[in-house]
Amino acid sequence: MVTETRELTVFHCVIRHGSYAKAAEELGLTPSGVSRLVSRLEERLGARLVHRTTRKLSLTEAGATFHVRTAQVLVDLAEAEAEVQDVTLKPRGKLRMTAPVVFGQMYVAPLLPELFARFPDLTLDLSLADRFVDLVDEGLDLALRIGTLGDSRLIARRLCTNRRMLVASESYLRKRGVPQTPADLASDHDCILFTGLARPREWNLRGPDGSISISVSGRLASNNVDAMIRAAKSGLGIALGATLAVDKALLAGELVRVLPDYEFEPTAIFAVYPSARQLSTKVRAAVDFFSESLHDPPAWDLRLDGRVPNFRAVPRPAPAPAAPRAPAARAGRR
Repeated sequence: MVTETRELTVFHCVIRHGSYAKAAEELGLTPSGVSRLVSRLEERLGARLVHRTTRKLSLTEAGATFHVRTAQVLVDLAEAEAEVQDVTLKPRGKLRMTAPVVFGQMYVAPLLPELFARFPDLTLDLSLADRFVDLVDEGLDLALRIGTLGDSRLIARRLCTNRRMLVASESYLRKRGVPQTPADLASDHDCILFTGLARPREWNLRGPDGSISISVSGRLASNNVDAMIRAAKSGLGIALGATLAVDKALLAGELVRVLPDYEFEPTAIFAVYPSARQLSTKVRAAVDFFSESLHDPPAWDLRLDGRVPNFRAVPRPAPAPAAPRAPAARAGRR
């Protein structure tokens, strides 16, 4: 017997809330009705899906597998219904999205009025967090991420370059001196460490003679970019500063560039979404929108172009030339 859509919907709602009562409230059912539907699903499958205790609900191993495999079924069904109901395929419904805190505040939030004006049937649940967010496990549709990517369950579209330089306040440099070489960072200076890096105390810089790795130390370490920049402006040390986060402080003179011949290896900003057989209309529309709005050279690098020592904005990479087509084979004897 085939599993009913209603049972799947109830099962996923229970898991999302971790409660029969809350699922019942959302679905307009009684808690006993919700429990009965989940039990009927378990009986049909011949497997226990949910551990029930007086305190909480949790998935069994079989339940976790079933939850992952059927989540996309509900998404596909919802998308199919939307396509039938609206032949123009207008993006609609709730988009669950996440972005880093500072980037989200400074560059995502200002784009939202245009996003909503373009897609009036779209609603947005935006979560700003500097921690790693598992899109699949947490049920999110889209993430804007900075740095390297390594999750094979996700698809990524590159948006723009993320450049990082060394910055400090004038007051700190007057007190501690201006470093002349990368080696000075290890021996004579307090460095503000970003714990979001795999190796916060190892700074890999790229300069005139190639790449160099420096072991640094300092009294302050943080996983929050805004806290680091504030600390640097207060004179607490030399910080790794992404240009997207320090451009305004540099232009206002609150920070200055340190070792202007050196930068960290550049990374990139990506739009990332779970892989699926059919990309939803709302995710596709959002990815296209952010791709149009955030591209090389990014606005923050353009603001610094020529106004910060040894800094030039990197232009948008030229598209790769199309591969030449093989000549058509001639008919006849070889």
